[in-house]
Order: sequence, then C-alpha cells, then structure tokens
Amino acid sequence: MGANPYMSSAHLRVNGYLYLHAVPVSVVSHLQWVVESMLTLSAPWSWTNQPLIPKSQKTFLTFRCNLDSLPKLVSDLYEFPNLFAEVIREPVSFGLGERWMITPVLGIKRVDTNELGNVVLDESVVLDSINTQDPTQIPERLAWAIGRPWDQALEPLRIASAATNTTLLASGS
Repeated sequence: MGANPYMSSAHLRVNGYLYLHAVPVSVVSHLQWVVESMLTLSAPWSWTNQPLIPKSQKTFLTFRCNLDSLPKLVSDLYEFPNLFAEVIREPVSFGLGERWMITPVLGIKRVDTNELGNVVLDESVVLDSINTQDPTQIPERLAWAIGRPWDQALEPLRIASAATNTTLLASGS
C-alpha cells in the first residue's frame, strides 16, 4: 500500500512571506532566479533601495510552495553574501508556523511560531536554557533560543522598510 499523498510533507502546499531586507544589487537577478525556482510568487518583484546599506535593495513577497522546499530555500539564500532576510511559513491546520532569520554575521536561526507570529519554545529547549550552573546566564540563553540577536540585527532594516512604505503611501506612489 502506498503512502497517502495528502499526508506527505513533500506534497503539502504552504503559504508564506519572504522579507528580503537587504540584498546587494550585484546579486539581485541571480537571487530572483533561485527564489522563483522554488516558490510560486503571488505578485511580481518590486525592489526598492535599502537606505541603511549602500548598494542594497529590499523587497517583500508572499508565496506558496511545497513544505519541504523551505529549508533548501533558506540554505540557498544564506549562500548570498551580505544578505539580510526572513522567511515565514504560516501555520498549517492548527499547527505551528516557522520563521527563519538570516544575517551575514549570525547565520541562520529557525524558530517555531504560533498563529500570531510569537516564538514558541519546545519544553526541551526551555529546560536546556535553564539548565546552567550560572543562573545569570538564563536570560541570555533564552534570548538566544527565541532568536533575539537575529531580531536585533534585523529590526533597523525592518523599520527602514516600514518608513519607506509609509512615505510611498503618503506621497500617493
């Protein structure tokens, strides 16, 4: 008897968001090719300058893809130099979603998320974080577990993107 194709993660289609906060202009076309080979995009590419990082651009996309293609996408994105990005998968059937954060210095961080986008930690991760001889390390270990260093690295780029979008809306562009 064969596997149920509806239960296979290889065939499970998911929705998500791709935030490319900063991409060097020199690799934009190659990055587009990589992304388009794995995702079904819901809108065309629309790049704008990233004001905080010279010679970089940014964009936001919604997508649909097979669940099993997301780790490969994240790995491929990480290969691009000086890339700052987030890949977010919406929760499926009352389950958890996922968020991958990518920075050149910190690398890749994957976290589970609930339907509101909050990070959800597994019990074993919490226990590992608090299992230390030095209780003063607990906040740092929990911060690392929820991806706070990545959030801190990405937040200025998120704010710059939001400010640019607000300016465009106000100008009627």
